[in-house]
Amino acid sequence: MTLHIATLNKLFHIDPLKTDAVCHPLSSLLYQTLLRINRSADTPVGDLASSWTHSADYQKWAFAISPASFQNGQPVLASHVARSLARHVWPSSASIFADLLRELIVGAAACTEGDIPAGLYADDEENRLFMELQRPYCALLEILAHPAMGICLLAGEGSILGSGPMTVLSASHTEIQLVRNPAYAGQRQLPGSICMQLHDKFDGVLQSLQTGTTSAVLLERKHQLKLDAMPGMLSTPLRDRWSGMLILNAAGIFNNLDMRRDFHALVQKRASEKLGALYHTDFIPADILTMPSRQASDVSLAEFQQRWSGHFSDVAVRIIYAAGRGPLTTALDGCIEVLQACGIQCELIRTKNAAQVYEFVDSGEFDIVARGWIQDYDDADQFFGVYEKQAPQLNARAAYVRFYEAVATARLQAHPQARSAVYVLAIQALEEEYLCITVCRDHHKIFHNSKLHLQALCRDPFDL
Repeated sequence: MTLHIATLNKLFHIDPLKTDAVCHPLSSLLYQTLLRINRSADTPVGDLASSWTHSADYQKWAFAISPASFQNGQPVLASHVARSLARHVWPSSASIFADLLRELIVGAAACTEGDIPAGLYADDEENRLFMELQRPYCALLEILAHPAMGICLLAGEGSILGSGPMTVLSASHTEIQLVRNPAYAGQRQLPGSICMQLHDKFDGVLQSLQTGTTSAVLLERKHQLKLDAMPGMLSTPLRDRWSGMLILNAAGIFNNLDMRRDFHALVQKRASEKLGALYHTDFIPADILTMPSRQASDVSLAEFQQRWSGHFSDVAVRIIYAAGRGPLTTALDGCIEVLQACGIQCELIRTKNAAQVYEFVDSGEFDIVARGWIQDYDDADQFFGVYEKQAPQLNARAAYVRFYEAVATARLQAHPQARSAVYVLAIQALEEEYLCITVCRDHHKIFHNSKLHLQALCRDPFDL
């Protein structure tokens, strides 16, 4: 069986360190990671690592490397693992984990190009990797399981080899052929071959679906919305527990906590009215995370206008927003509608990208930053950096740090109800400290025809 998948050529790169998040599941076909998180489980399991231990303070780790071979037959050694991880902290690194790992791994901040930091030590005789951290980090195992952390061998002429279940048979700028790797020693079950079609534009991907030359597509969320209505097309979540949020980074007028809470309640009501059944997180598997419906405040538009009229008498509310589409934009529209219904003028400052948003934030001349991102409680790259990007103010950043630490720590608990209780409290604390509005469901999917039976609610749908 050959699985045909189409995507945009800008999203996929043979180097796992450079692959766009949309195509991480494809990258994971070529490279093993030390650990894996799959089948909607919250507990990391061994991939290249057969076992691991840690010190009492969680700063020293040891990983035993299972017998494995790269695609050229060369054995995978602990030194290969150390070098693969070190690539993320080299000065030239474009890794999403670069900044975090540079401050986390001992010696990584001073690491030069091609060097291995002191905090990564390989014993090839015992085939064990030792890692020393500057401080304990609760999401370490999730990060090591991330597809971007694929273990690879840098071979001659710029080629990169992995030890994953698939290997590259041929590659061009329009197509990559993957076949089973005969040297693969892991447990994943996959099709005999995968053909990845790479297109310059979305129209090419769409045409491949319509003509039947491809079985499935991986695309950014802005394109996925166009595929929802296609007849005969199914979608399977690539990662579970996704929740879209509208983030309101309040400053200026809305630095008043009581005002923010009142405004939050009104926007929440408006978003619920406009989005209907999408305005909740019931899609989250009940045995993993139970999210009870939170009752919004009973504040009315008239009460809000009366209570805060003095703050809006002379100036308009300045809203910085990043152009987008879909439910997140709908939620922003609800925010604007609340202000207009209260007779409050607002000034919209449109930006093209996150960099422009941060420029305005640095100027301090704003009241609200409206930003949307997709939150995944199960994805390591959501455990850091996000609070800096979405919440530039120091007090908001601190609130998000506490939120992610609580979520990451709770995932180590074995009982689902115990995890759920911590998650619920973390969400409540975040909402009490900062404005956070859940507005949509999963928008990170693989679209495929009805003949395919991909795994649903699974981090790796190709694990058939």
